[in-house]
Amino acid sequence: MHRSPSVSASSHHYLPIPDELLHSGMYVTSVGCSTVAPGEAYPVSRHPSLYHFSWDEGRTLPEFSLLFVAKGAGVLETHEAGRMPLRAGNVLLVFPGVWHRYRPDASTGWFEKWVHFNGAFAHTLVEQKLITPENPVLEPADPDAVGRSLDRLLGAVDKEPAVNSLRLSLLAMGALGLALGTDSAPLPTTSRRRKSKGGDPMVEAAIDYVWTRSHKVLSVPDVAAELGVTRRTLERRMMAATGHSVLDEIIRCRFSRAERLLRETELPVRTVVDLAGFGSTENIRQVFVKRVGMSPAAYRARYRQRPEEDGEEG
Repeated sequence: MHRSPSVSASSHHYLPIPDELLHSGMYVTSVGCSTVAPGEAYPVSRHPSLYHFSWDEGRTLPEFSLLFVAKGAGVLETHEAGRMPLRAGNVLLVFPGVWHRYRPDASTGWFEKWVHFNGAFAHTLVEQKLITPENPVLEPADPDAVGRSLDRLLGAVDKEPAVNSLRLSLLAMGALGLALGTDSAPLPTTSRRRKSKGGDPMVEAAIDYVWTRSHKVLSVPDVAAELGVTRRTLERRMMAATGHSVLDEIIRCRFSRAERLLRETELPVRTVVDLAGFGSTENIRQVFVKRVGMSPAAYRARYRQRPEEDGEEG
């Protein structure tokens, strides 16, 4: 497999995310590469708690990850896809909220390159079923091109490790596009919505849309337009079926995801704002103050103290 000599055998960077990138189609959060010798413990180096994992426990991320196996072989296991073999030239994709674990074979080790990313572009690929959690292993038509693309991304970050930019986003998009350059037939692009017995199909469709698109800023008119109905009709049907408004459902979804990210990750509040679809730090602050009586930062601090307090009480 091709590997640029400018990229070190083992390195990783976790990048700051400027506000303007949070609202772009795609932004990079981390890049790296690592050589794992046969029989060597994996992961080789320690990573921030959000990213670090052990084989026994696995990991769940709030974002996407693309890992290219440049040399060697290994295994991937996810909640949706089960256990799958990995070989040189394969690309594995990790999806937000999906439990997973992977490692090189002890007999071969491997050389890996990766990028973590998020944004509306990646979520759109999932919605269009161009990438799916059920099929996380890709076989690119030109694996060397994927490797060279990631080398360019790694090289750019190595030169300016404290700088995140649209250029990095475009390089990551390029690597993902090359990874998807397979000979397989196009996947269907129609979305499937949940249906419940005895429920209102319109309301079920609205709730499904809210919860699958809440990574981006979403309004009630957006939901109505997606379903092809007026806002008045949608609000009336939602209230009759659930007892609350469409906006209440949107806020409930945003709060649920933000609450999880604050509890389970070290992500800055401004990043949680974007991942949960709040749009601004003021919006998330108002919702948290109304629902739990404190700011997001205070909520995180209080939650982190609870295990110690519970232990002292026991």
